[in-house]
Amino acid sequence: MVISLSVITVKNAPSSAKRVLLLNGSPHEAGPTSRLIAAFLEGVRAGTAVERIDCFQLNPRACDGCGYCAHKDGCSKRDLDGYYALLERADVLVFALPIYNLSFPAPMKALIDRSQRYWSARFLRGVRPPIANSKQVVLITVSGDDRTEDGGLPLGGEMVERQLRPPLTILNGRLAACIHYFGSDAGRPIEPYLDQARKAARELT
Repeated sequence: MVISLSVITVKNAPSSAKRVLLLNGSPHEAGPTSRLIAAFLEGVRAGTAVERIDCFQLNPRACDGCGYCAHKDGCSKRDLDGYYALLERADVLVFALPIYNLSFPAPMKALIDRSQRYWSARFLRGVRPPIANSKQVVLITVSGDDRTEDGGLPLGGEMVERQLRPPLTILNGRLAACIHYFGSDAGRPIEPYLDQARKAARELT
């Protein structure tokens, strides 16, 4: 079964335009993650093509280690064919998510795990790079917890950032901007982080 993508084109653009793929990991339509996404989209320059996937609506199947991609191109499960096409052509990749248990929400984690097909292409079948188009990556996180690590970085945001870096090497991506809004449950003002999201969009599009 093929699951249709929840994709919206935010700004009309020619086929040669820079392409942004935004992955929304929140199930909530009006929470802080949605506000940060809206701010990022406000900062996107005219003439940029933006496509958005709502991970909870997409509800990707989990990787079950079937071994198909070790020997053949692609994935044995066909529910993400449309997602893979958008991913491969994207110039900017945005992960926007609330932090659950110091990690990604389950549907977004499933998307990351399903990049196994590119790991297999590179290391088992010798395809280098498995994705030709390089990407600048933006990580936007929301955490209710206001604790920080010794260096002052938000605990949850730093954990997610560490988890994301290894898969990005397979996706031909480079982490270009991180916006970690933390302390939302304690009422920390979100406005400075909205400004950071707008700035990142302006600089990368």
